Amino acid sequence: MFERENVHYHYFSKENQTGPNIIKLITEISPDLIYLNSLWSYDFSIAIVRAKKKNLIKAPLLLAPRGMLSKGAMGLKSLKKVGFLTVAKLAGWYNNVHFHATNEQEKSDILRQFKKAEVSIAANVNSGSVVQVPKAKKENHIKLFYLSRVARVKNLHFALEVLSFIKNGLNIEYDIYGNIEDREYWAECETIIKTLPSNIKVTYRQELQFNEVQSMIASYHALFLPTLNENFGHSIVESLLCGCPVIISDQTPWNDVENNNAGFPVSLDNKIGFVNAIKSLTVLNNEEFTAKSNAAIKYISEKLNIGKSIEQYKKLFNDATKN
Repeated sequence: MFERENVHYHYFSKENQTGPNIIKLITEISPDLIYLNSLWSYDFSIAIVRAKKKNLIKAPLLLAPRGMLSKGAMGLKSLKKVGFLTVAKLAGWYNNVHFHATNEQEKSDILRQFKKAEVSIAANVNSGSVVQVPKAKKENHIKLFYLSRVARVKNLHFALEVLSFIKNGLNIEYDIYGNIEDREYWAECETIIKTLPSNIKVTYRQELQFNEVQSMIASYHALFLPTLNENFGHSIVESLLCGCPVIISDQTPWNDVENNNAGFPVSLDNKIGFVNAIKSLTVLNNEEFTAKSNAAIKYISEKLNIGKSIEQYKKLFNDATKN
């Protein structure tokens, strides 16, 4: 364990990262509150919840599911997830867990599974720093990017299928950034990439370090991320802060981007809607695109309220500690 700026950190080696070792450390620290940033992680969530139920841990638990109980996320490996939740509810593992939702929709998702749960809402926090870099834009050409882990819930294969509908005359570059979490899924995506027409150029780049994200985004025109679910979507926010309009699904909190000239939220049932959104951005000239880029920055700058978010988190942690 080490300390930096009055914050204590402990990193587990792979062989020592086990539920019992984590619970032992928690017992030694004797915290006032334990904040769990996952629902499905066994070592860093489930084992701790079960230890609390057995009274091995005294501190109250605050659990942030991070969208993992949304309908889209629950649709993946649904039998396994439903089976676990059934056992958990019968055993009462989550009876004394306070939940953190980032918006009203996530609160509803939590209460759909845990009807008597205590749920507090506090929006995700983003640094809110704007990076305004002029982006040269030619008519009928666009540079799109994907920024997320490569996993089925992020719906990269769907994005690639959408691109296959864009024919000659419009030139699309689509660069993929993120950790390849599921190699089998990535192989499926590679198969689709090989079938794309010559006017669509798709490239897997790399996984970015945190301090590289904004400078990378600033070199592109728009984010294309038709995710199955986002309870916040940091890559969406970062994109808007960098003047990149977003082409996203309607399963995020940012469904008013189109009303503010900052992008397109499209139903996942409407593949042609995504095609048309990409086309409408691709045909823009430099002046027209600059207007959209400025609108994206204006939209997100007005949406983010860092001071309010900090106060929400103070109340969230204090309320959970009292309970």
